[in-house]
Amino acid sequence: MKPFYLLFVLFFSVIFLSCSEDKESYAEWRKENEAHIEKIKNNPEYKATTEPKGGPGAIYYKVLKTPECATGISPIYTNKVKVRYKGSLIDETVFEDASHRTVELGVSNLVSGFAVALQNMQVGDKWEIHIPWELGYGYSGSGSTILPYSALIFELELLEISQY
Repeated sequence: MKPFYLLFVLFFSVIFLSCSEDKESYAEWRKENEAHIEKIKNNPEYKATTEPKGGPGAIYYKVLKTPECATGISPIYTNKVKVRYKGSLIDETVFEDASHRTVELGVSNLVSGFAVALQNMQVGDKWEIHIPWELGYGYSGSGSTILPYSALIFELELLEISQY
């Protein structure tokens, strides 16, 4: 019984130590990303917006293009939309580029910050958006490119609401 107990304690000790090491290894990256968002937040060129019904945190955006004949129609959480976008990190690493092709996405299937942006845009809008890590991939990141605590930067164009 004692060898099993010792093995059990050793196993969980290694797991807990490795988790704290992971958080520490990304501490500097987190700090840089939070500083980037603070800089954007204090820049008068950018506006803040939250979920249409309110919610935790905000994204920051700058309007790059707005349609001449605005419809006033914005997608809701359950819609599918057609968009063009390019996603990058604060160090300018591009993690996805769909700026030269049309992509259909379900608003509800996206990271929270991307969904917030779409629900506040009108068809024809093109925005530069900055998403804090809390509304992106959070403390876990995504794959090997999007590290934990990464702020996300998108150039996003809403082409149409394809399914209501």
